[in-house]
Amino acid sequence: MKFIYFLIGIFILQSCEKKSLTEKEILEIIHSNDNYKDLELKTDFINGYEFIDSIKIFRETIKKEYFKCIYEADFNNDGKIDYLVNLSYPKTKDNNLIRINEDNISTVVLLSSVRDYQLLNPGKSNVYDIVSAKIINYKNKNLIKLLSISKNFDNKIDILEADTLMIKNNELTEFVNSTQNHHIEKIIFTKKGGYSPGIKYQLTLKKDSVILNSNFYKNLKGKYICKNNSKFEKAAKYLNEINFSDLKDNYFINCEDCSSIVTEITFDNGKSKKINDYGEKGSLNLLRFYEKKDSIMSQQKWKKTN
Repeated sequence: MKFIYFLIGIFILQSCEKKSLTEKEILEIIHSNDNYKDLELKTDFINGYEFIDSIKIFRETIKKEYFKCIYEADFNNDGKIDYLVNLSYPKTKDNNLIRINEDNISTVVLLSSVRDYQLLNPGKSNVYDIVSAKIINYKNKNLIKLLSISKNFDNKIDILEADTLMIKNNELTEFVNSTQNHHIEKIIFTKKGGYSPGIKYQLTLKKDSVILNSNFYKNLKGKYICKNNSKFEKAAKYLNEINFSDLKDNYFINCEDCSSIVTEITFDNGKSKKINDYGEKGSLNLLRFYEKKDSIMSQQKWKKTN
């Protein structure tokens, strides 16, 4: 009898975990974040700008994709329902969209955690100028198909681009089918440009050291070195996880006086991969890699060398 009660308890628990939230409950969670407090569920999947909405291929693609405002899936395999939500920006009296955020917040993922939901934004730092998103299934994996405006379209045919995202370690990232296993020997970051032309600094990560050549990093000027093996190993592991050798050689946005990062990876007995990212918005994977780089730099106890 106790065993039967045990099974009933498990069934009730699983039923509760699988219960869908209402639209009102979803919006309450989203609005609890100040950045999203004025947004509503998206019902009209036009872009909101007359030029883009007038393009035939744009309208046809939106119609073909048949987007919805809410999709359900279990992204992190915890037995609970997660949500992909397409949102609409508020409009002014003359029906123009209001977009003042540094991030594109027109799509959000509500990812279940132990107590509540975590909000994940695929439009972080405007890496993607999102139109809408939907859930797709690939080899029994729940993935996100993201439709966005191309950063650099030359004609109306190239105005849209589609990307596939996944959730890994409770973070949004570009889809990677399998992890690489390259032997990485050295990683060099070169920060360039912005309002002050030239190289701001160059950071070199090797197995036995971290080397900084700085012109404009904080108050440091000259060459500095630290011994730090663990940081290199973690950076190298992350590069393999995002399949660095398959990334584009060049990313850029239409921008004047934007800074850029050039990442050069030496691997597998002298092979080299160089990634030029003008505007530092190449991908979510690269954005997270730059954050890791910034963390490494801020944690070092730099010692100046001659």
